[in-house]
Amino acid sequence: MKKGQFNFVWIFALVAGGAILALAIYGATQAGDTMRFQSDTEVAKSISIITDPLQAGFADGSFGRISFRQETRINNICFDGSQLDSEDRTGQGFGKNDISVATRSDIGEEWKSGGGATSIRNKYIFSPEVSSGKDYYVFSKPFNFPYEVSDLIFLTSDDYCFVNVPEDVGDEIVGLNIPNIEIDNCSNSDAVRVCFGGGSGCDVIVYGSCMSGCDSVFDEGTVVKGRDDLKYVGGLMYGAIFSDADVYDCNVKRLMYRAGKIAEEFGSKADLMDSRGCGSDLGGDLNVWSGMLTGAGSEDLMSLRVAAESMDKKNNRELCGLW
Repeated sequence: MKKGQFNFVWIFALVAGGAILALAIYGATQAGDTMRFQSDTEVAKSISIITDPLQAGFADGSFGRISFRQETRINNICFDGSQLDSEDRTGQGFGKNDISVATRSDIGEEWKSGGGATSIRNKYIFSPEVSSGKDYYVFSKPFNFPYEVSDLIFLTSDDYCFVNVPEDVGDEIVGLNIPNIEIDNCSNSDAVRVCFGGGSGCDVIVYGSCMSGCDSVFDEGTVVKGRDDLKYVGGLMYGAIFSDADVYDCNVKRLMYRAGKIAEEFGSKADLMDSRGCGSDLGGDLNVWSGMLTGAGSEDLMSLRVAAESMDKKNNRELCGLW
């Protein structure tokens, strides 16, 4: 073999070998990405299952923790019924939270696109659109408006410092033993600072505005976060604190839609009770209430609370209450 031929063969072998090695590495990477996609998809599905026992039910609240072995990013995209296209209207306007998960082995590694999203239609998950961490803290509270509508689920990986906390809120946090929320004398300087009634150096400010029919001035009010002013009533205060504005507003619209559908069921129940000799005077109120809830969002909460409070008092005075 001539010298020139020998060099050409070696060059060809090196090029071909390099190409084969590159294809092998690419194939292994693709296989790894596929396995990660499947794993991340399964994790997203498990979040829906894990949060089942955390729903408050008849309790005042419930708390739990979700821990991952590696840093995990959770994406929460909320859709109200009007945002779903004609092929995705299962649930008739109740909307959904689409939860997807992305993981990474090392802090310096770039985030992958994440696994497939799991659509959760029967829960209302309040969180940032994108959050990351190894430990996630989850707690829930029932939402009555005026009857039981659903549980609110709050999901966060951040640490919080609540300052000038009203007594009832402080007692609730202490009672649930939520470890990522410190009260007043906070040791973590990186924690999100939430000030009740205003203050300096605050990341979030909660202004209470409830004047009648309230246990506390903070039973309704406004949560100010950057440029967003989020109206709330009751336990939705936590949703406004922990959520991005888009997730919060979307979930409130979903809740109002659900409340309207429940009102229709109570209207049918009132008719049935009338036929059985234990009538209710709430039939007309429920028809009006259902109309008020149509298309309602967070900006309508305060005026709706007044109507809800009036109906609840009327229901409590009746011999055969509807709820």
